[in-house]
Amino acid sequence: MFSVLISAYHKEKSIAQCLESLINQTTKEDFEIIVVDNISTDKTHQIASKYPRKLNMKVIKEPRKGRGSARFAGFRAAKGEIILSLDADAIAPTNWIDTMISNFKTAKIVAVTGTGRIDDCSPTVNKSFNVIQPMAMKSYRLFAGHFWLTGFNFAIRSEIYKKAGGFNPDLKANEDIDLAIRVAKLGKIKFVHFPMTVSGRRVKNGFVKGMFSYVPGYIQQFALKKPQDL
Repeated sequence: MFSVLISAYHKEKSIAQCLESLINQTTKEDFEIIVVDNISTDKTHQIASKYPRKLNMKVIKEPRKGRGSARFAGFRAAKGEIILSLDADAIAPTNWIDTMISNFKTAKIVAVTGTGRIDDCSPTVNKSFNVIQPMAMKSYRLFAGHFWLTGFNFAIRSEIYKKAGGFNPDLKANEDIDLAIRVAKLGKIKFVHFPMTVSGRRVKNGFVKGMFSYVPGYIQQFALKKPQDL
């Protein structure tokens, strides 16, 4: 069995579409879904709670606000040998689970990370993001020596996740990069150019501002590591 983790905070407008995309998966594999409601005050929890009868799914609450704590809680509850991650505003392609799982062909591959695409902004912003996002991942690989784990589109072996120490619940952002640094020491993180459709909220206030808002966090992440840890 595999697990799919969805972290959600104030996602009443998108959580249903996300879950519908998982209902429509073409896989024949058994999988569970864990939705982590990160103290949403909208209708996220109520909407998600309607889906367990359609999916092998449970909704849990994480009272400590932040992506790190939400992902940590969800992964802790997961029972699958491989855990897949996406965000509550993402729409998974129908063959997402099968495609991600198919890349774990050898033991040296400990995690698989994919790309993202948007279609809800202007044509220019959509195209720019869809071209630059995978390029940024490849550029990061040249700098860091490994690919980062894209929080809205990655899969990891459960035993490796635990061995790496899991998500840091104290981190409010860049928790996926922090995890990737530790996971990369245990094996190969495989990159697949297989885009997950996500919300353009990351660039709603301007493409350059949105994309480059992540850069200081990336730099800080490495600054906090000793050279021998990288």
